[in-house]
Amino acid sequence: MQDFHFALIAPLGLNSPLLTYKIPQDCKLYDIVEIDLKQKQLVGVVVKLLKEVDFKLQEKCKLASKSEQNFLPFQKLLAEFIASYYCASFSQTFALFTPQKSAQIPQSAQSLQSAQAKQSQQIQPFPLPTLSPKQQEALNHALDSQNMLLFGDTGSGKTEIYMHLIAHALILGKNALFLMPEIALTPQIEQRLKKVFGSLVGIWHSKITRAKKQALLDSLNNGEIRVIAGARSALFLPLQNLGQIIVDEEHDDAYKSQSTPRYNARDLALYIGKKTDIKVSLGSATPSLSTYTNALKNNALFRLKGTHFGASKSLLFSSEPPLCESMIARIAKVCESQKQVIVFLPTRAHFKSLFCQDCGHKMQCKFCSVNMSVHLEKNALVCHYCGFSQAIPKLCPQCESPNLQSQRIGTQEFAKELESALPHLRIGIFDRDHITTHNKLNATLKSFNDKKIDVLVGTQMLSKGHDYHNVALCVVVGIDYVLNAIDYRANERAMSLLIQIAGRTGRKEAGAVLVQSVNSEFFERFGLDYELFLQDELQNRVKIYPPFMRLANLSFTHAKESHAQSQMECVLSLLQSVKKAQKLQFEIVGAKPSEIKLLKGKYRYNILLRADSSLALRSAILHARKNVNFSFEIDIDPLSVL
Repeated sequence: MQDFHFALIAPLGLNSPLLTYKIPQDCKLYDIVEIDLKQKQLVGVVVKLLKEVDFKLQEKCKLASKSEQNFLPFQKLLAEFIASYYCASFSQTFALFTPQKSAQIPQSAQSLQSAQAKQSQQIQPFPLPTLSPKQQEALNHALDSQNMLLFGDTGSGKTEIYMHLIAHALILGKNALFLMPEIALTPQIEQRLKKVFGSLVGIWHSKITRAKKQALLDSLNNGEIRVIAGARSALFLPLQNLGQIIVDEEHDDAYKSQSTPRYNARDLALYIGKKTDIKVSLGSATPSLSTYTNALKNNALFRLKGTHFGASKSLLFSSEPPLCESMIARIAKVCESQKQVIVFLPTRAHFKSLFCQDCGHKMQCKFCSVNMSVHLEKNALVCHYCGFSQAIPKLCPQCESPNLQSQRIGTQEFAKELESALPHLRIGIFDRDHITTHNKLNATLKSFNDKKIDVLVGTQMLSKGHDYHNVALCVVVGIDYVLNAIDYRANERAMSLLIQIAGRTGRKEAGAVLVQSVNSEFFERFGLDYELFLQDELQNRVKIYPPFMRLANLSFTHAKESHAQSQMECVLSLLQSVKKAQKLQFEIVGAKPSEIKLLKGKYRYNILLRADSSLALRSAILHARKNVNFSFEIDIDPLSVL
């Protein structure tokens, strides 16, 4: 055994370089340690052991006591990968994980598995749903595969298959992880999981209290909880003896972190499965083009068509403005038959960018280069990016004209106008302005499920897999704004969103989808066949975008525009130099201001890179980062290049 007297340590949660400390003899790689830094006691992780250093050190690093915490082997493995692949620091990476108390770590993985296998033998048979022959075929495919994409139409019964996969893992003495994109889905998923698996289920997301989180961790550590369901952060829990990971709605952008490290939880789940021999099942009615292509290539695709109950839906199109007479009449007719309606709009509140009819001036946020949204209830214009608000002006600040007009329609205004036209209807709003707590989320969904709401008006939150059998009509307004966005995934986002929203109707009985759009030809062609859309869209991406090419986006932000621009130009020069010197195969697609140039008071510039392999991109980026004295944001495999 080699003697190591020093270590490089990453302080957790700090954007800090690695620090060198003396260490005790029993210190090991990735141990959690306590360090003194500038008269403060911090927690860090040992990321490299050293025999000697060429400078003098006084500080002594103290190993965490037995009652403190440690990372599990799979957490260390995953942290290494995140730091390497996403070009993140160990400080940022390890801060993602919830460690486990040393006293709670079992003597061996075998002892835990043996105990849980014994526990599994004592479990009463789970009240599992009966599968159709096609669902059973999908289950068999998943059990025989390392990973699988369950490409199932909305209402085709994917959740029933998930239940059987989880039960299979538990019976073998293993545990299961069920990932969902957002906490808006947790009430229904929790209800369905607990109906089958009872107290073995634990729910994890950002909104539960610290006390509940600790209680859940204790139950997880002692084996009382064996099925964890939650948003992407659940992936970083101290999960032992996993046998099955399920990633529901795998297409959802919420799996991608919007802060450093900018990981994708779906991709991390696949990495864990590959490295630790855990089965991973991805599911979606509208899988991402990248996932679909990879599944086809690896013979890991199972197509589940139709609804489990055999119900049908029809697509209807209208180019008339929202809340025209025909739309109001259709909504009224559905509600008269004791059925319910869902109305989707792409933006919350009264997303109406005020502009002057005389001079054309638009009311923009002074901290962001975006139009502000009208919130009539607050009598305010609100920026949905930074939260800045101001009173709605009566006169144009540019020319002092009173002729202020607005564009678009949002959830609040649609609900208000619909209530004016049909005052007898009970209308609810489902957006982030109204659903501000987990209790409000549960209350609104329960009211709709109990048929106390006739029409539910909401944003993309409505598309998140909610299952209500009494919805007979979905109205989709403003989908053209999604389709016409300046982004290479605009077609995919718009089509996926339409099909997901449409999936809220026609689940047990026939339903209809009314789409307000001037692009009816596009939506009508693919609206009932998403796989046809994927095959068509694939041709638009060849040699340009994923899944054929890998992308990386570098962002530079500063309160002074000249600084952000000069930082971008400095990194651009380094990238051009290393490309030539090392003959790296990558392309600099563009270096320019972001589409939203000013955000939260800071100017933004981007460099977009493209290559056949992410390795060339990462090599060039790490070279540039090493040779500058400022930080910039790195996004490997960005979902948007705005």
